[in-house]
Amino acid sequence: MTGIQTPMDSFLGAVTPNSRGAGRLFFFYNSYRVTLGACLLALLILPGGKDFITGFDRLWFGVGASLMLVSIAPLTRRLGERIHQSEASLFALLITDILAITVLLSATGGLLSGFAVLFIITVAAGSFLLHSRSLATLVAAIATFAVLTNAAWLVERQEADVGLLLPAGLLGSLLFFVSLLVQETAKRLAFVETQAQLAATEVEALEQLNEQIVAHMQTGILRIDDRGFVEAVNDSALKLLQLKPRNQYTLGEISVDLEHQYAEWRSGLRKKPEPFRRTVNSPAVIASFAGVNTTKSADTLIFVEDYTPFTQFAQSLKLDSLSKLTASIAHEIRNPLSAISHAAQLLGESDTVQQADRLLCDILVSNSVRVSDIIDNVTEVSRRQAPHPTQLLLQHWTTECITEYKGLRAEPCSISINSRVKDVGVIFDPSHLKRVLTNLFDNGLRHSEADSQRAELRIDVEVDPVNRQVLMDVVDYGNGVAESQLGRLFEPFFTTSRQGSGLGLYLCKELCEINGADLFYQRTSTGESAFRLSLKLDEDFR
Repeated sequence: MTGIQTPMDSFLGAVTPNSRGAGRLFFFYNSYRVTLGACLLALLILPGGKDFITGFDRLWFGVGASLMLVSIAPLTRRLGERIHQSEASLFALLITDILAITVLLSATGGLLSGFAVLFIITVAAGSFLLHSRSLATLVAAIATFAVLTNAAWLVERQEADVGLLLPAGLLGSLLFFVSLLVQETAKRLAFVETQAQLAATEVEALEQLNEQIVAHMQTGILRIDDRGFVEAVNDSALKLLQLKPRNQYTLGEISVDLEHQYAEWRSGLRKKPEPFRRTVNSPAVIASFAGVNTTKSADTLIFVEDYTPFTQFAQSLKLDSLSKLTASIAHEIRNPLSAISHAAQLLGESDTVQQADRLLCDILVSNSVRVSDIIDNVTEVSRRQAPHPTQLLLQHWTTECITEYKGLRAEPCSISINSRVKDVGVIFDPSHLKRVLTNLFDNGLRHSEADSQRAELRIDVEVDPVNRQVLMDVVDYGNGVAESQLGRLFEPFFTTSRQGSGLGLYLCKELCEINGADLFYQRTSTGESAFRLSLKLDEDFR
């Protein structure tokens, strides 16, 4: 926080926190002395001032006022700090004031002039500014001695009767009482100030701790006002939502989905949170809302969490349930299916079967094979074990995977790697990643050959340093996926091919999610069809 610095703040800048209250009083006391001295000298200089000092000794009156003005020097920053921090310097300054007041009393007729009241201010200031109680009491004693001496001097000169000694003694007693009272008050104030400073230090430490916790916690936090403007955002929210630090955002600028969910929450219509993505490449997140109990009751906290762990847990439960179900179904279906397929083959080989019936037998055999493949795919999904993440050098590992894939493929093909960075490390189960790439290669080559008669694929690799991800695009040369089919692309048993089971892309999606990665379809900047893999970047493995 920035602010305007006053002259008093300038003086107090070098004063220790424990003496800040005394430093402020020292400033005011010096200001009082300068003002008093200037006013007294003005009575001597200004034409109308002569009426107020008639009968006064003008010479001694000027000497007393001039002594008060000596206090101008301690107002300067460096000298003022030295005097304030030195008990001896403060004591000498107070004695100078007592001397100046004594001279004024002598010049104005003694106690009856009223200037003796100035002793009370000096004694009170000394009792507060001096840490030593002995010195503070000595100041009161010297002031009392000055009062009594002045009274005795007037009596000696027969300018006053002996009765003046009584008010002089009473004034001296008052000076001692004021000194002791202010000393005790200063002691209590110092204790209270110390406790307040300790409490303020603790509060400041807690605030800094809270700021550090909020800034580094994994949950993203946004604070918004009633107009939908983001007032504060922590580092995790910037990362999850892929935002750049700046002064102000609106919810609409961050995400239309988030703005819509916030509006539903405000209206009381929202029943359960729904995951969303700010961009195609950003991770799936889920938001929850809470009101802030402050004077600005419309302020809201938005908690944004990475949805990937929830997805991984859900996939584990899904695969566990699916494995139990498909194990029993596969066992019950395989035997009758094998019998049907075997009987159809035998029937097709019989000499008594006509040619038209042979075609029907072929249909039975081919569809039995297709059903068997579906069962195999479902079983493969259901038997999927928990991943074993491994550190992989992506480009080197992918090159070996491509070589192995080409060796197993019956027909030749071309798969090239276009990497924009040096070989980078990723974290993924190698068997899972090989299954994903094999399926994507099969899918991409099939569409490339069908639409462009080119058995070619290209793999583009780049690094997203903001989200610490490696982006791998498997680009084919087919016509791509129609816009109307994008929403169902990764659904089980959805396929655009007559020969496909509809489980290949679903299986790839499942394997990516249980490995903390993501798979989605998109067009490249040049309009080419591509499936993008977002893999965890291993920054410690180069």
